Amino acid sequence: MDAKYIGDASLTAHGTDWCQWIVENLERACDPLDMYDRMVEKVWKQDQAIAALDAGMVLMGRNADWKPNAPLLPTTDLVRIGDRDISILARSEAPRAALFDGLLTPIECQDLISFAFDRGLKQSGVVDDETGDNIEHQARTSTSVSLKRGEIPLIAALEERLSLLTRWPADHAEGLQVLRYQPGQQYKPHFDAFRADQAGGRRHLERGGQRVATTVIYLTTPIGGGETAFPTSNLKFKPRAGGAVFFHDLDPLGRIEPSS
Repeated sequence: MDAKYIGDASLTAHGTDWCQWIVENLERACDPLDMYDRMVEKVWKQDQAIAALDAGMVLMGRNADWKPNAPLLPTTDLVRIGDRDISILARSEAPRAALFDGLLTPIECQDLISFAFDRGLKQSGVVDDETGDNIEHQARTSTSVSLKRGEIPLIAALEERLSLLTRWPADHAEGLQVLRYQPGQQYKPHFDAFRADQAGGRRHLERGGQRVATTVIYLTTPIGGGETAFPTSNLKFKPRAGGAVFFHDLDPLGRIEPSS
């Protein structure tokens, strides 16, 4: 095997045998998506597999554009954005998620709540599988209001903050929604991403594209409950005012992430 491959730490993360397997399969023009699935099924972590495949393709002079672009989580546990430090309190691999603290100040939280109440909260809806329309459903019992991008300076500032935090353009995002959950209200387990095998999902994909990630920002600290839960991973993030949980709706290859 060419020494240039062996010398790349990404390719040899799990030994030279795996390095040789990656190089030989890429040389045979195997689909890197299939290779990724095989690697993750065995011993590779998602990020490791992607880095190794990227490195192999670049060293061969091929474009590493085999996967879609996606938001990126910070690699450090403290991020300075503008006038504030945003902390990462916890991380998860399944789904790929992070719990933030310090995204909003107490005053900003209250101002956003007041603005939402002034706009008026209505019964939240879900996307109908067949039509794509927003309909009321017993699985989602909160009230909510949708806000326009950059509608007021606070919203514009928050959108820019999220853009810098996730390295994702603000104009690639949907407008914010403010949701109110009173005691006993809930949103039962669901996927935020749209399903291409359903007519309703295809309608949204054609109109605005796929949802690649979600950020849930907490505006109050409840006395109890209110967690953002991922049942397949037995994972719960507890809310704290001004904090947020970010998670990927899709896996690194652009498919709906089962654990999300």
